[in-house]
Amino acid sequence: MSKRGLIFVAITLACVMLAGGWVLAASRDAGSETSKARVEVEADVPPTVSAPPGSGRNAPVRVAGRVLVRAVDARDSRLNGQVAEATLGDGIGSATEVGSLACQRVHMAAEAGLCLALAPSGVEYRARIFDGRFKTRAEFPLTGLPSRARVSPSGRWGAITTFVSGDAYAEAGEFSTRTTIIDMRAGRPIADLEKFEARKGADRIDAPDFNFWGVTFARDDDTFYATLATGGERYLVKGSINERRVELLRKNVECPSLSPDGTRVAYKKRVGEVEDWRLHVLELDSGRDVALSERRSIDDQVEWLGDGTIIYGDERSVWAVRADGGGRPRRILRSAASPTALR
Repeated sequence: MSKRGLIFVAITLACVMLAGGWVLAASRDAGSETSKARVEVEADVPPTVSAPPGSGRNAPVRVAGRVLVRAVDARDSRLNGQVAEATLGDGIGSATEVGSLACQRVHMAAEAGLCLALAPSGVEYRARIFDGRFKTRAEFPLTGLPSRARVSPSGRWGAITTFVSGDAYAEAGEFSTRTTIIDMRAGRPIADLEKFEARKGADRIDAPDFNFWGVTFARDDDTFYATLATGGERYLVKGSINERRVELLRKNVECPSLSPDGTRVAYKKRVGEVEDWRLHVLELDSGRDVALSERRSIDDQVEWLGDGTIIYGDERSVWAVRADGGGRPRRILRSAASPTALR
């Protein structure tokens, strides 16, 4: 992996392992791997009513719907966080724990979900596939530290990214990524993205330093987008599960998230010489790229709450921002991360 790539992984790993967060109450039982943190809805969640005529780019962000999140423990973010469902809208909201799931990463769609968590043994990580009642249907060990999890809109496929060590091209003690496609019905991994054929235009490319992460699925149960890092560059790729291939589309696009209408991807863009990210939205057909009004460096794979609102975590809270670059970001949940829009 390139020096820049290794710096990226090191910083992202630090975010996974060390980030803190807001909590109302947090404690760790002796020998327990599960946090007691509780998710809280922000008191001033903005209403869902339309902005006054002429307000334009200053219109408030629209927040309405159900969101699945995991609780974040300020004392130890490595703990599994209890999964909760939050209902937002009309200036009010509520958050309620669901089932007994506790995860470090969680995502759900169409009554099927993925939970990446530290196992009760405390010495390994496991992936759990759960149903609409939050009951575990299948589980299997992970190859490394949890980083990203996504489920396709139909619930047919899942994707998991983990940090691993020991790849031949990496220096001793360094980490790289491993991304696998999950058959949610069979309850097991079926493909490693590093084994997919990669093309850049008419040319087939291959390199030992391929690293994939941040998968997002289209509605056709075949197409997906992801990030590929190789040769010191990071690319948005478009892939096919059926054909086991990816096509390089555009540089400097990380952790894409496909909009519900399939026309745009929200993503984090590297700016400057250090690992500093800004949230953007890219129109896939026209190539028009819009910087969002969130000015902080956000290391997350964002989620779409409808076609006009982006939600994301900063490892302490969940925020919302308009997808067109206008308005201001608003905090909507505290002590929460891994937001999933439940449609």
